Formats: sequence, C-alpha cells, structure tokens
Amino acid sequence: MKTNLFRTIFTGFFILFSLFPVFLFAQTQGNTGTQKITAASIFAANVTASPIWNLDLVDTPISQPFLQAESAVLAYSTDRIKSFYMTGTQLWNFDPEDQVTNFIARSVEGAAYMCDASGNFRAVNRVGRELWRLNLGMPISFPPVVGWDGRIFIPVGSQIYCRTASGLSLWNMDLGRRITVAPILDSSGGIATVLENREFVKISAFSTIDRIALNRQPLLIVSVKSDSEDSYVLFYSAGETEKITYNENAASGSRLARRSFPSLPALPVAVAGREDRFAVTMRDGRVQSVNVTGQTLWTGNTHASAAEKGAANLEPGQVYMVYDERGIYSISTRGATGFAADGRRRFILKFEEAATIPALSDEGLLYVPGKNNYLYLYKLDSRPRTAPRYRYYGYPPEGKYELGPPSPWATDGRRFNEDEQNRMLALIERAVNSGQIGEREPAYTAYLHEMIGFFLNDPGYSRFRPRVTPVRRVQLIRLLGRIGSRDTIPFLWHIFDRDEEPSIKAACAEAIGRIGVDPTGRTFVSYNFFLAPSNIHRDTQLLMSATASIAALCRFSGPPLAYDGILLLRLFSNLTWAPSNIKSQIRNELDALYREGIDKVLE
Repeated sequence: MKTNLFRTIFTGFFILFSLFPVFLFAQTQGNTGTQKITAASIFAANVTASPIWNLDLVDTPISQPFLQAESAVLAYSTDRIKSFYMTGTQLWNFDPEDQVTNFIARSVEGAAYMCDASGNFRAVNRVGRELWRLNLGMPISFPPVVGWDGRIFIPVGSQIYCRTASGLSLWNMDLGRRITVAPILDSSGGIATVLENREFVKISAFSTIDRIALNRQPLLIVSVKSDSEDSYVLFYSAGETEKITYNENAASGSRLARRSFPSLPALPVAVAGREDRFAVTMRDGRVQSVNVTGQTLWTGNTHASAAEKGAANLEPGQVYMVYDERGIYSISTRGATGFAADGRRRFILKFEEAATIPALSDEGLLYVPGKNNYLYLYKLDSRPRTAPRYRYYGYPPEGKYELGPPSPWATDGRRFNEDEQNRMLALIERAVNSGQIGEREPAYTAYLHEMIGFFLNDPGYSRFRPRVTPVRRVQLIRLLGRIGSRDTIPFLWHIFDRDEEPSIKAACAEAIGRIGVDPTGRTFVSYNFFLAPSNIHRDTQLLMSATASIAALCRFSGPPLAYDGILLLRLFSNLTWAPSNIKSQIRNELDALYREGIDKVLE
C-alpha cells in the first residue's frame, strides 16, 4: 500500500515538473561542462528547464538581446556592444567610443543598427565591422525599425530618417512634434507612431503620411490586417482600446478613421499581432487573444499570473511578446509562457528575475541576461517554424514592396524618344541626389525596370537598333542601384543573365554591390558563368565588377554567405584566361576580406 502511494506521489511530481519546468539562476554558475556545444547539438537538444549553456558576460547588460541570423547582440553598461553566436562563442566586441543607447535593431542578414549618446547612428556587420554611420545630432529614443527590403526607419526627436541597408538616403521628414510611442512596422511595410500632441501618424515606406488626432496618449500600438482593410488597435492605461482604420482609396486627409473597440479587463503591458489577430499580455499576467473585429478568442494564464503563483504585477518594459506560426509567447524578466494559436498552454518556464527582458529566437532559443552578468540559453521550443527559410540567414520579412512595373509611363509611346529619356534621367537623378526620392520611388523604380528591361518582352528586339542604348541603360542601372532596394536584386540577376552586353552585365554587378545585400546568395549563381569552359564573356572589366560586387556582399552580410563569396573569388583568382594583373587584384580583394575577418567561422 505504501509502495503504491509512493509511486502515485512520485508520478504526480514527475508530470507536474515536466509540464511546468522551473529553473533558478542561483543553481547554475560558470560553465555547463566540458562537452563542446555545437549548432547541431543545440538543434538536437530536448526542451528542458535547465539552460543549454551559460556564459560569463563580464560586463553588465543594459539591453534586451537583439536576435537575428542565429546570433545575439547586447549593449553593456561599459558602453560596448557585443555579439554571440547561439553556441555561446563571442563573434565581436564593438566600441563606439561613447555611451550607447539600449535601442538596437538587426537586419535579416544580421547587421546591427545602433546609436551612441552623441547621435552617431551606425551599421555594424556580422563580424563587428562598421559599415556606415550617420550623425543625427542627438541620440535615438526608440529602436530603429527595419523594413521589408532592408530599409531602416530611424526615429529621433520629431524626425524620421529612412536609409537603405547600405546607408543611402531615401527620405527624411520632421513630424512637427516629438515622437512619444515606439514606432512599429505595420502590415503594409510602413511605420505607425504617436506624437506628443496626441496625434496618430501612419507613414508609408515611401514617406506618404496620414494623421488623425486622438483624445489621449496610448501606451501601445498593434497593426492588424483583414481582407477588407488595414487597421491599428491602440491600448490605453486603464485597459480601454481604440481602433484606427485605414482606407487607401479615400481622399488625402481622410484615410484614417477612429472606431470604438472592446476594452481589456486589465492594464496592457505588451502586444503582438499576426494577420487579423493579436495577443496582449496584461499587468495581472494573463494573455488575451482578440481578432480584428474585437471578439475575444481566449484568455490564458502565464507564469506571471496569480493562478501560477506569479507576482501579477507586470509593468511595461518588463515583458515582450512573439506571435508567429508556432504560436504566442509571453516573455518577461521572470519567465516565459507559450500558447498554441487556439489558446492551449504549451509550457511555462520560471527563473530568477533577469537583468533585462529575455529574447526568443526563430530557432526556439531563449536568451536570458542574468543579474549576475551571466547569459543563459534555454531550448524553449522544439516546434520548428514552417515559414520558408532563406538559405543563409533564416526567415525573410513578412512582405515585399513589389517595386516594379507598371509605371505611369508604361503606355506612353514617347518614352523611347531620346529627348524624353534625357528628361526622365535628369528628373530621377535629381531626386536620388537630393536624398528625398520618397513618394516618387515606386514610380521611378518601375520606370527604370521598364527601360532597362525593354527587350525582355519585345520579340522584334534588335541589338543593332535598340530602343534604349547600352550607354543609357548603364546610366539607368546605376540609378536603380543608388535607390538601393533589396527587392530589385532579382530583376538585376535577370538582366545580368539575359543580356549579352558586357557593359550591361558590369553595371548590374556594380548596382548589386551598391545595394549591398542578398540574403539568398542567388547573385553568386549568376557570377558562376565566369567559371564555365564555354564562357564567351572573357571581359576583364566585367570580371572586376563582379569581384567588387562579391566583396561588397561579403562585407555587408559576413558569414555564412561570405564563405561562398570568398570561395568564388578564390576560383576567380585562378582563372586561366585572366591576365596576371587582374588575378593579383582579385587576390588583393581576398586578402582585404581576410584581414577584416569576413571569413571567420561561426561555431
């Protein structure tokens, strides 16, 4: 009888701790053992309440870990920025030579965007090399926002700066009043925020702006999207909410409208949205799932709720949320809770209070900065993401800007007249040079696509009497590269592959290098033609343009894309048909990449 009772109690405790794993930092100090941690072992690891590894950071972290490309970036009280691979290996240690803000953003490729107290805004690549900087005159007060094609929205004071991934200016604007709510990326790839005069502002990726006055300041904003409209839900301090709808077809000045929306039962502290739904964590530790019409779908208790013996007193800045195809995660400085989309609670993890908010990666890994200056890595979720994955850098953004034809001039037969081409070239060049292409970007980009690729759908095309000359097309391709959207890179591959003119190919390579980003690595496939025995384009200038393009992509993205880029350059340096001086230049480019650590192995 006593044996059966013992077995019952033991089984009950086993089930309890399996479903609700709890781990205290005080129980783990120093290294987790002598066994080497590898990326493969992390992916193969089971979900447990114990960390996979813990790492002495030496310095005190002051920022949430910012995750991308299987690595983490943190800001420290010593005014340094450090990055770690998911195995715990330090990738780089960057000194901005001034006090740093704790607002960092990361691109798909793993570049980090940061700002210091003097207002120097920097892009730093995956091996800790500064790519470019911009002096804003004052430090940012909210995190930058990375757009779908890699463009960066930088909020500072009352202004928004929009730069390409490689630092080229697309536009900037002064909103008139100071920004008071952290800008969010909305369902159209633009941003939304609120100003100190209680004005809600929606800004498109191309600088189109819509405003509407509010009665008071909201705490949080979430973007939701249905088949019929894009909208935003605003959350206020007593649990009240409000919906802002956007009608793209309405007249300017009336595209935004306020709508009533059901209140929450408690103060909201964090929110995340996906398609036509959002989930909000409330101060009492509960999570509520709501659809775009305001219907509550379910409510669940997290580790922070009174029902789970939590403190039930979460504050803004102590919690953040993730909502993707795997489910909904509420993560605070004291634990993490995961829910399926239908509300089933999947797990709870508790730990001693962290120094900053932990962060959850696409790989299901939770990075927790401890108050003891240790960084802990937990395997929080073994459920894989189902979204399509880039070959090198994880998961792509949720959308594309679809920059391409038709342009407003698509049916205008005069566009091929030389005088008209001169006029349009000067018009676009002035806009690009001004750094304020803004609202004209979609139309001008579409025009450039149509004129550069005019021959693609022309069965009567003649290389001897082209409607747009090679010299003109080179000028247009260079302009397209200066606009700098990652979304145009597939078009440039296509022209590079299809056009037989070496100067056109070289211009495409130059433009890709200027844009600077290609997370798929597809560009290298196009450049492989140099290695083919049947290659008839043994043009040394074209070879050098491709070399410079590969080096630029390697510098921006770093490993692992750089591994393939460096291998391709090594093959270029041994081409039998290339003159010795050209081979020497290629080897010099390779040596420069080695000196910069671009070939650094991630382990």
